[in-house]
Amino acid sequence: MSSKEILQNYVAKTISLTDEQFDYFFSHFKPQSFKKGQAIITAGDRVNCEYFVTAGCLKAFYINDDLKMFILQFAMPTWWASDFDALYSGNIATIGLDCITDAEVLCLTSADREKLCKEIHDIEHFFRWRTNKGYVASQKRLLSFWFIPQYKTCLLVPIFGHTLSLYR
Repeated sequence: MSSKEILQNYVAKTISLTDEQFDYFFSHFKPQSFKKGQAIITAGDRVNCEYFVTAGCLKAFYINDDLKMFILQFAMPTWWASDFDALYSGNIATIGLDCITDAEVLCLTSADREKLCKEIHDIEHFFRWRTNKGYVASQKRLLSFWFIPQYKTCLLVPIFGHTLSLYR
């Protein structure tokens, strides 16, 4: 399946766009390829893109002053990743983003996202829905660290031939 088809199927789960609207939407994305281990965002960078993963796996992480790494997200196909604080605020990145495997992504700049949201109301709805779902997922993840019973479950996640056992 092409990157365009992957994005189109993902968007269609939330909103209905005409073929012309989707083609216009897709024209604002820039396909990029990254190699395993390659950094996409490094702490201190200026961030102007968010990334929609179409193949491979990315890792978003934070490294504290003691050089301890905290993994915030594994982004697999149809997931979005970036340093969203840096993207939305214009501050420098504090979150790193790199590739666990070779990866294919679609890059959307902040300016293009804002432009699309102003021009097509359904696109604004799509991004609001996506942000809300991400916020809920973050809350659930935080709750899982405090061992609240309804969120403490073992989650087996198959990733590229390996199974990760995650407790939440």
